[in-house]
Amino acid sequence: MAAMRNAIEEAGTATGILENAAESLLNSAVGAISPFNNFGRYFTGSRAIIKVNDKLFGFAFGVTLNISTSVEEINTIDDWTPYELAPSRITVSGTLSMFHIPGKSPTAELVQANVLSFLFHRYVTIDISDQTTGQKIFSTRKAVITGRRQAIEAGQISTIVLDWKAIGFADDITPFWPEGFSEAGSKSGGGLGGFSGLLSSASRALGL
Repeated sequence: MAAMRNAIEEAGTATGILENAAESLLNSAVGAISPFNNFGRYFTGSRAIIKVNDKLFGFAFGVTLNISTSVEEINTIDDWTPYELAPSRITVSGTLSMFHIPGKSPTAELVQANVLSFLFHRYVTIDISDQTTGQKIFSTRKAVITGRRQAIEAGQISTIVLDWKAIGFADDITPFWPEGFSEAGSKSGGGLGGFSGLLSSASRALGL
């Protein structure tokens, strides 16, 4: 009996060690991106859901994002360095990579305009979310396809890369006004409604 009890205890100890090792692996940097870890700390492309115009874009396999802020140098006399860097414009652009399924091209899906509709084509929406947690990763409500590149080679799956530009964006944090900001106090100023008009335009672009 004693020998059997010792064997059981040893087996239990070994099982506990294996469980602890597995848990440590899942919590490590390697395990965080493992497909076996549904609640990994790091976001991976395999967990991404890509929607265009609120519909699942199942044949899309890659998205790149470029968000840049243009700034203007404010210079003063007798100063070798800029007095201030004033933000002037936020530019949002990127690419959308997908497989080519005959009959379901970006034009057929009303994502990209054709040679007759490009002057009247509506904005498209792009949404990326985490299928495990439901967390929003990126969203824009006003995007336009500006370019298309396609590779067709013998023995290879044909792929399409769409270039796009957008007005405004939101990511995992919904855009918000700075702390202490008063919209009522920004209504002064001229030129197309002043600062208040600028804020209203940005809010419309973001759907706020």
